[in-house]
Amino acid sequence: MGVVLFSLIFIAGCGTLETLVNKDGASTAFGDFIGGKSTTVLPAATSVSTSSDAKSIFLYFADSTGKYLVKEQRLLPQTTSVARETVNQWLKGPDEGTNSRASVPTTTVLLDIAIKDNIAIVDLSKEFLKPNSNVSPEVALYGLVNTLTQFATVKQVQIRIEGKALLKYGAIDATKLINKASLIKAVAAPTTNPIVPNTNKGLEVTTPGNTSSRVFPESPSSINLFNYPPSST
Repeated sequence: MGVVLFSLIFIAGCGTLETLVNKDGASTAFGDFIGGKSTTVLPAATSVSTSSDAKSIFLYFADSTGKYLVKEQRLLPQTTSVARETVNQWLKGPDEGTNSRASVPTTTVLLDIAIKDNIAIVDLSKEFLKPNSNVSPEVALYGLVNTLTQFATVKQVQIRIEGKALLKYGAIDATKLINKASLIKAVAAPTTNPIVPNTNKGLEVTTPGNTSSRVFPESPSSINLFNYPPSST
């Protein structure tokens, strides 16, 4: 009898260990519980896309005159929404020590942002409606537009003010806002003064767009053998 009773308890115990119950009520095989692969699949909605590395972007602010845009490179911290963080950085204004200025009051708040069908929909607080002094409305508006359209997924920007669509910004039509590169102030390329040897010997060459002549020394590296003046002898 003792042997039979022990056998029954052992069989019942094996059945109990063979199947365990999770906290959510789902059954899990014992082999999975002690180290096998889990058969539970997380819903797709629980996955979150994050940016693992810092990202370099450009922000467009008003120049010292308030009539043009100048770009400032900035490194974003790790974030789950690059677009949201980009707008927040733009609202903070330019870095100190630069000649650029914030286009709108830094008290402006980003209420919401969404990107759909290559259109960025940005909802801002009412402070956005008043550009900073000496900054033209066009520069203030397109500072934000150009900042957002630097991304390949954004071709157009729609702005809302506390939930209401912005149709005009001052006298500017704000219903279809796309990148406006013509407002970006051109940065003059650095000029270098040509090196003119002290000697008057050598070949004179006039370059296009330069009325002055430069004298090259007589050396194999500077003389064009095909255009060199024939000898007078």
